[in-house]
Amino acid sequence: MNLKNFLKPHRGMKDYLPRDLYERRVVEEAIRELFKLYGYEEVETPTVEYYELLAAKVGEETRKTMYVFKDLAGRTLALRPEGTVPIVRLVASKLRTAPKPLRLGYIWDFYRYDEPQKGRYRRFYQGGFELLGSSKLQADMEILSISIELMRKLNLSKFQVKLSDVGVLRGLLSSWGVDENVQNRVLSLADKKNYVEAIRVLEESNLDEASISKVAEIFKLKGLNYKSIIVEAKRIVGGCEHSEKSLDNLETILDSIREVYPEPEYFLDLGFARGLEYYTGFIFEIFVESLDIALIGGGRYDKLVELYGGEPTPAVGCAAGVDRLVLAMKINNVIPPPPPNRRVYLYVLDDAILSYGFKVSAELRSNGIPVEIEVMDRSLSKGLSTAGKKNYPYALIVGSKEAKAGLVTLKDMSTGLQETLPLKEVLSKIRSSFNAN
Repeated sequence: MNLKNFLKPHRGMKDYLPRDLYERRVVEEAIRELFKLYGYEEVETPTVEYYELLAAKVGEETRKTMYVFKDLAGRTLALRPEGTVPIVRLVASKLRTAPKPLRLGYIWDFYRYDEPQKGRYRRFYQGGFELLGSSKLQADMEILSISIELMRKLNLSKFQVKLSDVGVLRGLLSSWGVDENVQNRVLSLADKKNYVEAIRVLEESNLDEASISKVAEIFKLKGLNYKSIIVEAKRIVGGCEHSEKSLDNLETILDSIREVYPEPEYFLDLGFARGLEYYTGFIFEIFVESLDIALIGGGRYDKLVELYGGEPTPAVGCAAGVDRLVLAMKINNVIPPPPPNRRVYLYVLDDAILSYGFKVSAELRSNGIPVEIEVMDRSLSKGLSTAGKKNYPYALIVGSKEAKAGLVTLKDMSTGLQETLPLKEVLSKIRSSFNAN
């Protein structure tokens, strides 16, 4: 077996080199800052969950793409494909008696056997915000506000927010006695814009022609003028209290959020459903013009905690695609440059004084200055050349003379200026320089 054949990561997955990780951390730090600002506590769950737990409500498309396997005991397990179900498991078990509302956050990796393409990977990172315990519109607006704030923090200023409420269609279909599994199928097809097939599924369910016609009309209702769309939708669903309430909620959310955040383009699409079966109400996704994939998405899932054995718990949340946000920032050229190199290079001229070299490095590190010691047995000139290529601001050189006198030779890599000083003075100079920059 030639192991060279396995040096590349599995298709759809990637290695993160230092620059890649820096870019990812920019997004993750913005997410964690919002955790603090909005009061979300970060949690972590295992990457592996029971297949049955994940498959129950994630939707047909996600079920098809899960990484599923059996452990040595024969139990069917899967790599998590999304974050809401593991959060709900926590709430239904360990956090069952925790006071509400619960504000939980996460930044995890996820796995789906999708066809790899631009912005779509088989291993990917998401940052999530889950607000559990409130059925109020304020909770929906908080989640939407967080998503908009994240876009602003990342300097992605031009974006579209697409919104809907699955309660509009589910309310109608439920009032006509349409089975929930049929509803899920119809919404899944509508989410992929396969409206013809969605109508065919309703025809096969023996729904009457007049009702099917109403669904077809709702599929067509989309645009920027949400007021007129909602008026027309109310005409179509007239008499269905649940659908009318969902439309009222949408109007209130849009009216309120536009007052605070007038900059985004708000696009109402009543045929939009998202791909997950657990949504019960308000849903949204956020796009930028340069990418035809959602960067952030979320919605309301009021029945999920109860489904997993917990108390009835209304909930709403969102997930931000970390890798996708990085891609959008690259395309829009808004990734901030990395901070200047704050490390120093230390060259010990003689093995006989290694202990002094390590004493110098320990003193520097105890004062918060990162140090890299030469360990490749290179000549001083080659070592300094490498330090210059790596943009080290300073090089420190110690030999037997310096060791005996408690001194260090400090070389400024930008000017070439070199001076031999007591270690305390070296520390002071480096600290002053780093603080100034």
